Amino acid sequence: LIMLSSQAQKILNGYFNLHFDGISGVRCPYFNNARLKQRAQLRVLVGKGTPQEIVEETKIISIQYHAGLFDKSGHCCLHNEHTGEKITAEQVRKFLIDHNLGIECSGFVTQILRAHFKETKNIDIAHKFFIISPRHLARWLISLLRPVENISVRRYGDDRNTKKINWSEAQAGDVMVILETGPKNNRNHILLITEKNNTVIKYVHARAWNSEGKYGHGVAKGEIKIINPAAGLLDQEWVELGQVGDKNETFKEVKEAKLVEVRRIVF
Repeated sequence: LIMLSSQAQKILNGYFNLHFDGISGVRCPYFNNARLKQRAQLRVLVGKGTPQEIVEETKIISIQYHAGLFDKSGHCCLHNEHTGEKITAEQVRKFLIDHNLGIECSGFVTQILRAHFKETKNIDIAHKFFIISPRHLARWLISLLRPVENISVRRYGDDRNTKKINWSEAQAGDVMVILETGPKNNRNHILLITEKNNTVIKYVHARAWNSEGKYGHGVAKGEIKIINPAAGLLDQEWVELGQVGDKNETFKEVKEAKLVEVRRIVF
């Protein structure tokens, strides 16, 4: 069974449980850059940061704004210095969301796969990805300096970076590229496959479901139960957050997409 490398697994777990001293269970929220239209910012401020960068930035913002979530040494104040109330993981998550800190779907996948390929093949995929032609000089130079910020879902769907494979051949480290989905067919999304056997495909992603409102979204795990091996991906049973069918908004998004492909990095 092919597995993600231990470093990749560590980064993945880091998003599911952001490492704040003195508090556990802070699941990284989803960040939607399309809403903010941020450019030329630190990658942690545009949804592309590592778990560590997100934690550090949260501490900086908390101290800067005297929010009282962290003391000067960066430890979680177990009692909010303004209210005296004990701080919960949910309050920290709310603080992250209110300050636009989180991870977006391609940033999440890139950081995990970057760790995976560094450990297993000693290559940095961020510097191997084709992002833009040198003909567009200014943007090409920016992409060389800031590759992680410029690797979008579409780059994962580019034959220069990945090859399309049959979903039945999927293994840990492969991705599912979902293009032009949503009510207006204007959203792209990506899932990272973490495990595959004869009965199930397990995946992780960073996403926001409408049903979860302002504070419920974030990194999530799901699985595709293989109930009909000879059929297509949509004919299998998709389960996430205990939901199936159209209540599983990930499945709904896949169903509405113009293009869905399972792809493998080719470097």
